[in-house]
Amino acid sequence: MPDNSNNFKLSLSSLSKTINSLLNKKELNEENLVQIEQWLSFHLNKIRIRKLEDVSIVGEKETEERTKKDGVFIINTAADIILDPGFQNYHNDYTERPEKLNLADLVEESTLNEFNSAFLEALSEKKNTKAEVLLKTGINRQRECVLEFDMLASNTDNNRVIVYYSFKDLQHVHLANFQSIVLNNLPGMDVFLFDSEYRYILAGGKEKEKYNLTNASFIGKTLFDVYKKQDQRRYFQFYNKAINGEFTEGEVRYKKDVYYIAAAPVKNIEGNTVAGILISQNVTKDKILEDKLIKSTEEAQRANKAKSIFLANMSHEIRTPLNSIIGFTDQLKKTNLDEQQQKFISLINHSSEHLLYLVNEIVFLFKLGMDKVYIEKTSFSVKELLNELADVYKKQTAEKNLKFKITTDKALPDFVKGDPFRLRQILMNLLVNALKYTEQGQVNLTTTVIKKTKNKVELEFEISDTGIGIEEKDLPYIFDVFEQGNKRTEKIRGGAGLGLGICKKLVTLFKGDISVSSKKNEGSTFRVNIPLEVSDAKPRKEKEKSYNLDDSLLRGKKVLLADDDKHNRMLSELVLKGWQTDFVLAKDGVEALHALKNIQFDLVLLDIHMPRKNGVDVVKKVRANKGLNADTPFVALTANALKADINSYLKVGFNDYVIKPFYELELYNKICNILQIENNDKQSSVASKPAIDEPATADTFNVYDLEKTAAGDKQFFNSMIDNFTENAATLLAGFESGLKNKDWQTIGERAHKAIPSFRFFKLNATANVLSKIEDLALRNQQFDALPETVNMVSGQIKEIIKQAKAAKI
Repeated sequence: MPDNSNNFKLSLSSLSKTINSLLNKKELNEENLVQIEQWLSFHLNKIRIRKLEDVSIVGEKETEERTKKDGVFIINTAADIILDPGFQNYHNDYTERPEKLNLADLVEESTLNEFNSAFLEALSEKKNTKAEVLLKTGINRQRECVLEFDMLASNTDNNRVIVYYSFKDLQHVHLANFQSIVLNNLPGMDVFLFDSEYRYILAGGKEKEKYNLTNASFIGKTLFDVYKKQDQRRYFQFYNKAINGEFTEGEVRYKKDVYYIAAAPVKNIEGNTVAGILISQNVTKDKILEDKLIKSTEEAQRANKAKSIFLANMSHEIRTPLNSIIGFTDQLKKTNLDEQQQKFISLINHSSEHLLYLVNEIVFLFKLGMDKVYIEKTSFSVKELLNELADVYKKQTAEKNLKFKITTDKALPDFVKGDPFRLRQILMNLLVNALKYTEQGQVNLTTTVIKKTKNKVELEFEISDTGIGIEEKDLPYIFDVFEQGNKRTEKIRGGAGLGLGICKKLVTLFKGDISVSSKKNEGSTFRVNIPLEVSDAKPRKEKEKSYNLDDSLLRGKKVLLADDDKHNRMLSELVLKGWQTDFVLAKDGVEALHALKNIQFDLVLLDIHMPRKNGVDVVKKVRANKGLNADTPFVALTANALKADINSYLKVGFNDYVIKPFYELELYNKICNILQIENNDKQSSVASKPAIDEPATADTFNVYDLEKTAAGDKQFFNSMIDNFTENAATLLAGFESGLKNKDWQTIGERAHKAIPSFRFFKLNATANVLSKIEDLALRNQQFDALPETVNMVSGQIKEIIKQAKAAKI
């Protein structure tokens, strides 16, 4: 450029005279002075930008090119937009940037390759690149745009990249003018350019106006001139790190607002930091929202915990009395009952089991809703699972005179990995529904291999019936919890509407699918598709042994039972006495600890929820002391069905658990297995005519227990004997009729009902033969051996009836 220094000085002198003349005018008011100040500030910005350009801190470009920038994006190396000051001025629908937006999302698909190519080249070669693209600026709107990736001004070490954009259809103005128009109007944020002495070169944005500050309040001043000492300490770290070549970000509270601060160095082509840029964005609303979300999360966690506590408490409150009802009903069935009493007992038993089913379903539904149900992965055989279901439901379908068929695909793998318990639960729920709503015809379960690879298999389980069906309008809602279909069929269908809802949720946990097709009065078909893993490992089965209550295997065993519920203690006393154990009862944890300190027990049964000291505290103390009973097996008696709680009981020292309510045989089997008692059951021969133990001739009528029960009441004593003899006579008549008509079912059922009363009077040999008759007729179906056995025991029963009548007083 030619030397025009004289002309330059004359121009400055002329400009100075013009300004002085303007300022000396008396008619100038405050508004005029502000306008002059803004004009001077504007031109001062232009001068400082020109100075920055002269030291090439923006990059090695021609001055004209540098002025043609319409805006800037700050992105990370994945192209996610971090900051986009002023872009809403060009985008019709861009009032607020989404929480996560990638710059590529704003590029029209037809020019996406150009964008990706330029961006990857800039990152890999650390050099400035450009891409001509179509940039989306509204719904169905795009504009030609040049994106410039300025790697010289970027800081990739801190995962920040500067991208300038220029629209080809805009009439470009000088960068300083652009900043005056756009940067000064940035909503909710401020932008500052400052030098190495923390002096503001450029200021933009509208946020500062809420504190009665303007851009002129910053230009030419330092950080220390503008802010008070307290605020200087908050901001200084960001300015200082930027001047020292580091990118930094964080949050600062100023007055009543919270600001997100991002500061970065501005470097020249040699990589030296010559200035810094700082962006301050008001995020108060975001913080309030964040605080609300945190509070909501905490409240949800508290509510979830409250649900768990409520669930545990309600489960305990319902199961505890239900345990007494089922337990005493179980014991009552062992006594001599007339036909009406047996009917009442059967009704009580049925109602108790139904209530228990509902409690279990509701508890399980709560667990599903609280995400406390998980799908386990264990090796198992689907064929074996289906065979077990066949054993369960063949009898039930036979009782309703329905046909039941299970069909299995030959391509089914021998073993798979998954959750057999949950799969069984799904299929059982569907089979129970099919049986419940089918009065005639058939129920079928078909298993088909849909897809199979080396490691994966997809199975479809189809359960079809010829029942009442479902109306088409009800099908979309059939898997909703508490839905039963049309209200007109409510009385027919019954139930609480939980089963199908639970099935749907469990199938979802399996990442499978469930569907239904149905026609009113023709039947329904449910299809369940479950993906499973193919397994080479044969599952290890450790089945618990089954024991016979009549074998008195716990005779003489020292047992401690602690339960705070009076009725449960009464029931336990009756049960433990019947097993002929040597037992001690305690009403709380303190009494239990006292007994455990002084007596060596073979087994301890502890209720979890007890006053003074609960079952968990008792176990912890006994195990920790390592004294008497430190190695004794402990069994938790709990009404809490949550798996997490049960696992916690096992961790603190319980050997096993029984969930209330439980049946006597269930508890008996559990104890015998824990004590590893040898099973005295003899395996029945597979021959066509198995050997039958004949009743001993010394099997005599024993009234010892009846005398204790009657406690001197002669009328009660005699009526009980009369009741026995009448039932025995009815048994003989049933045997005679059954043999005559070859009604083996009736013979087996009559034998089954008579067994408890014979055992009550210590007629154990006869009772054992009756038990064998029950097995032959109902289970093994070996009818050839029945006539001889029935005739033989009938003679013995006639003799017993004579003894019984003679025992009356």
